[in-house]
Amino acid sequence: MLIKIKNNIEEISRVCDEVQEFCSRSGIPSNKYHDIVLILDEVVTNIINYAYPNNDEHVFSLNIKKKADGYVYIKLVDNGIAFDPLAKEDPDVESTIEERKIGGLGIFIVKQLSEQVIYSRIDDKNQLEIKVSIHNKEETNGSKNNN
Repeated sequence: MLIKIKNNIEEISRVCDEVQEFCSRSGIPSNKYHDIVLILDEVVTNIINYAYPNNDEHVFSLNIKKKADGYVYIKLVDNGIAFDPLAKEDPDVESTIEERKIGGLGIFIVKQLSEQVIYSRIDDKNQLEIKVSIHNKEETNGSKNNN
């Protein structure tokens, strides 16, 4: 399913509604639907808030597919400023809130909820690919690979 998204924060609820409908039609368990929505809420919000420093209207795309291999594949493509969300170090989640640096927790959560996250910059476009298992962790024997 392809969704075109304007860089307007009000678009997030529409995206969540469309993804919920997709997950329902695709037979994706509700706990995994919630993971997918949390991932997309974080990433779409970041694109809307940071990819386009000017206030002009822009449109970016979200493609989401469920494949027979038991995974949902998400690809977001925007023509905003270059930004690799995987380039930053993961936050120190062991330290106290007072000791932690601001930022980076959202992408950390995205990486924790997914099996794989890949960033590339192709033809002046940010491309973020996310692979999410639709099985519970107990049901899978594979190891997690976040790039």
